[in-house]
Amino acid sequence: MNKREKILAGAAGLVAAGFVTYMAINRVFLMPAAQQFNQARELVIQIEKARDEKAREASYKTRLTELAARTYGTDELKVSEKIRTQIAAVLAASGLDAQRLTLKPITGARVPGIYKEVGWMVQVGGPIEKITNFLYLMTKEPHLHRLDNLVITPVQSRSEADLQVKYATLVLQPPKGQTLATGKVAAEIDPAVLEGPDRKQYQIIAVRDLFRPYIAARKPEPTHPTPQPTAPSPPRPPEVPRGRYRLVGLPTWAGKTDILIRDLSSGNVAGYQAGDDLAGGTIVTVDYRLMPMPTRPEVLSSSRIVLRIGSEYYAVELGRYLSEKHPLKTEQLPPGLPKPQQEPPPAEAPPPDGATP
Repeated sequence: MNKREKILAGAAGLVAAGFVTYMAINRVFLMPAAQQFNQARELVIQIEKARDEKAREASYKTRLTELAARTYGTDELKVSEKIRTQIAAVLAASGLDAQRLTLKPITGARVPGIYKEVGWMVQVGGPIEKITNFLYLMTKEPHLHRLDNLVITPVQSRSEADLQVKYATLVLQPPKGQTLATGKVAAEIDPAVLEGPDRKQYQIIAVRDLFRPYIAARKPEPTHPTPQPTAPSPPRPPEVPRGRYRLVGLPTWAGKTDILIRDLSSGNVAGYQAGDDLAGGTIVTVDYRLMPMPTRPEVLSSSRIVLRIGSEYYAVELGRYLSEKHPLKTEQLPPGLPKPQQEPPPAEAPPPDGATP
């Protein structure tokens, strides 16, 4: 090995020794230091978040105290009864008839140790003006509450409708050793607010027929119209009776759907489930797809029940009468529902003895 080769070998050895030394220092000192630096940075971020939360703790407590004062209480059974009483008071103040009222208790979301949602499903019928009163008074109702699943359905009388809505509130569950002041708002409903200017802004809802298309006003007739002979108007066809029973609700809670049928002669509401006999058939399912109404394709229906009568399927749309059930085509059936079996064609009669087929 000559001098030049010795120098190159020595340089290569120095580079290798330096690299090994760097790797050792990196593993022993630099990498742990970088990890500790990242952990320290994460801890600083968490500490800053905790400080921010601590700084807002006073405002959170103030807000919780305000909301707790608007709740009915912390006992679930007592709260449910207070809600029922309050709903009845609002209905009475709005002028709706309690004879057409149906109430059903419900429960909703729940976070153990924090809150539980309870409420009532309300179904009532009456003039549109009184229903508008009820909804307006609910906006003035001071308790912590929310209205969900609002459905207004027309009835035979153009000035009346059926209302279905869910009234829900929260039952707070404070930790052990802590108390919350609840029920601090007045429960009385003052019917005088219905005479105020705010309520009068909604009067157009009561005077307009909401369930018919808009009809333009007639053009003013001339002052001296020329008399013209008019043909006698044809006789009006007799009205076809719609029936006695009507599908008024498809509420779902706890994963179970109730099918509510109202008897218009008595006002009573009966509940059915999938598998029960109804309208000459058997209820097979509840369909919540958006589909065109059979008589008005421009209007969408949000839900319906599906009946099996013989080998065919029929549907009754929400808000319609059982007598208005209509057949479903194969492409209209809900997913997962078996297609109706076609009846086999009648067998041909055998030829007589000695005859050639």
